Parts: sequence; structure tokens; C-alpha cells
Amino acid sequence: MTSLFKFSSQCGKSRSLLALYILHTLKQRQKSGYDILREIEEMTGGEWIPSKGTLYPLLHQLESEGLIAAALTGSRARTGFALTPEGREFLEKIITMSGESHKKMAHLRHLVLAIFGTGTCPVKGLLFEIKMLVDDMPPGNERRVGAILEHCRDKLKKM
Repeated sequence: MTSLFKFSSQCGKSRSLLALYILHTLKQRQKSGYDILREIEEMTGGEWIPSKGTLYPLLHQLESEGLIAAALTGSRARTGFALTPEGREFLEKIITMSGESHKKMAHLRHLVLAIFGTGTCPVKGLLFEIKMLVDDMPPGNERRVGAILEHCRDKLKKM
């Protein structure tokens, strides 16, 4: 059984969505665990904040695997974390397999829509279906698809 919240690289090593986000955010700059928690809280509108009991063991696991490195930062000597070259390489491998990740998230979206529906805005479900069609589009159709979507966008702007 596979998990919707686990993502694999070409070498087959699975990572949770939280672990991938940690690698992704550390790609930008060094951060403390507290910084990562606040960033996730802001990005999710406070709807999801991992517990310290989830985040810190994961940070230490990623550090022990050589994907991130700890360093003291700031005047209060907080522990900050930075992405290592190995961590950057691992993240890039995952990103190159993003098609699989998009499909996993699409399946999750299907489950959520099945349970809760589209509510008062069925257009959101339609947009999701269009995105899935675009993601699965055979190569060579990009120009036609782009033209159709631009036409739709222009019509919507006039409303």
C-alpha cells in the first residue's frame, strides 16, 4: 500500500510531505525549527501546524541522514538548519518525478471532493478537472491547449 502523503525518488526512498517541505524551504535559506513551524502556519492559514514532537525528530532524522546540517544562529544561539548538497540532490530527484506527486495529490483531491463536494462553487471542481487534463496531455499539444486557456482567461476577464 502506498501513502498519498509519501513521495519517492528514483532510488525508491520515500519521504513525507513535511520532510519534503523542510528540504524545500531550507533550499531558500537556513532556518530554525521555529521558523519552519511559523512558515507552515502562515502558508496554511493556521489550519495545520505540525507539533514540535513531529518536527524536531524529523529534523534530527534528516540531519542524521546527511540531508540537512545543524548550525547555531543568531544572538540567542538557536539551532538553525541548512540544506546539504546531498539534500539538494535528493530534493531535485523528487522534483523531477513531480508527475507522480501531482497524481497523488489529485487522488487526494478526488477523495476530498467525494466527501465534501464542491459546495457553493462547482467551478473549483471544474478547474481541478481541467488541470488534470492538462497534466495528462500528450506532448505536442501545448500550443493548442495554451490558446484555448488564453481564450477562456480573456473571456473571464470581460465578465
